[in-house]
Amino acid sequence: MPVSNWKELPVKVPFPGVEVGIAAGEHVMMNYIHAKKGVSTRRHWHEAEQILCVFKGKVRVKAGDDPVSILGPGDVWHVPSNTEHQADYLEDTVAMEGCSPIRLDNFAGYMKRDTYPVEQLDLAALLKKQKGRAKGKRKGR
Repeated sequence: MPVSNWKELPVKVPFPGVEVGIAAGEHVMMNYIHAKKGVSTRRHWHEAEQILCVFKGKVRVKAGDDPVSILGPGDVWHVPSNTEHQADYLEDTVAMEGCSPIRLDNFAGYMKRDTYPVEQLDLAALLKKQKGRAKGKRKGR
C-alpha cells in the first residue's frame, strides 16, 4: 500500500454511532475508530487477534472469562484469537485497533477495489478459509 492519510482511506459505518477507517495489508489491518458515547458492540468473536489502543474517551470492555475493564487514554487491550468480546463506549472515543489476520467481515459493503486491487484478493475464498480454521475454536463461552 502506498503512503496514505486516514482521511483518504475507506470508512465503514458498521452501525450508527461508529465509524471505522480501514488500512489493510495481506496479513494485518489497522482500524481507526470514532465511536459516540452510548454505543455498544454486540458480543462477538472472530479468528483475528486484536489489540485496541484508546487515544480519547472511555470504553468498558469484556473478553472471555476476564473481568470487565474500563479503558481510557493510553490504555491498550488485547483480545486473543477466537475469544468472545464486546465494548461499550462510555464517552465519545477515538481509538486504533490492530487485527491479524485481516477481518474480512470488515469489508462487507465495500467494493473490493476500495482496499485491494481486484486481481489480488478473492474474498470468498479467504472468508471460507478463515471460517474453516476458526470452527470450533471459540473461547469464553
